[in-house]
Amino acid sequence: MSSKIKAAIIGYGKSGKNIHAPLIDACDDIILSAVLKRSGPDRLADRPDIEVFRDMITLLKNDSITLVIITTPNHLHYRMAEQALNAGKHVVVDKPFTVTSNEAEKLIDLAEKKGRVLSVFQNRRWDGDFLTVAKLLNEKSVGRLVEFESNFNRFRSELRDDAWKEMSLPGSGILYDLGPHLIDQALQLFGKPDSLRADIRKQRGGDTDDWFEIDLYYNGFKAKLKAGMLVMDDTPRFVLRGDGGAYVKYGFDPQEQALSDGVDPKRHDWGTEEESKFGILRFRKEGRVEHVRVKTAPGNYPHFYRNVVDAILKGTELSVKPTEARDVIRLIEVVRNSHTKGKVLTL
Repeated sequence: MSSKIKAAIIGYGKSGKNIHAPLIDACDDIILSAVLKRSGPDRLADRPDIEVFRDMITLLKNDSITLVIITTPNHLHYRMAEQALNAGKHVVVDKPFTVTSNEAEKLIDLAEKKGRVLSVFQNRRWDGDFLTVAKLLNEKSVGRLVEFESNFNRFRSELRDDAWKEMSLPGSGILYDLGPHLIDQALQLFGKPDSLRADIRKQRGGDTDDWFEIDLYYNGFKAKLKAGMLVMDDTPRFVLRGDGGAYVKYGFDPQEQALSDGVDPKRHDWGTEEESKFGILRFRKEGRVEHVRVKTAPGNYPHFYRNVVDAILKGTELSVKPTEARDVIRLIEVVRNSHTKGKVLTL
């Protein structure tokens, strides 16, 4: 009889199938045993061993399922996570945690009351480029930081009628889609800002926002977070500027694409990036400007589920605490308020 933690994914779409499932498979002490899928065949063609449930209540009554992973549209996160916690399950919620910080606070209180692990899938803490940026900042490779940029731009001019992220629903739009990644990374690097200003737009004329720019003001420097859907030109993923140098990194972490392509996360070279995509560090040496390519640290998405399993089995501290995810939602609320008022807001 298997002693592995049995997990169920609620909402087996692109994220559940291509990202969460293979990362669960890469963890030795957990097995994906069930999914909740409202329509389609009673068995998954690629995973016939997995039980398919049609409703949440029936799935939660299955006592063998220990961990529930919520990957449904954002406006359903709170209700489904609440149901799972009340059923005595440990819970992972895909980002964004919830639509409001009040909902996040309620889930945190409920998880504590039930004595269950609750975490949020902030996987981009383990992007290789982000890990590299954190290392460079820690080593003061650009001297005293004066400017930080984090961009996550794409180009897709057409709107998708069947995409819930582009429908007029609570928690839809690019701010709730990509904002949690960029904001969480900034909070991990720098903590809470002193103040912020935000601009949010609908550049394609749809029902939801598809562009944002957030300026986070800290003592001595500014961090700019930006994402858009109409950016055809190449923009850097990260920029660090300081009084002793600069670092610029183009391109996206390769792990998400590798998962979509079916690459096994257990491979020895998982998360590594080819040299041509390494970022460039510039600095002065003997009166001249020198530049070197900085090797990108290996990305490590598999760490997330390994840590969650250790938290369940051994009481290990969570790498992504629900209070941290709540703080991301709180900042999103201030961002929206800043945009509405059109001014800098103090936190």
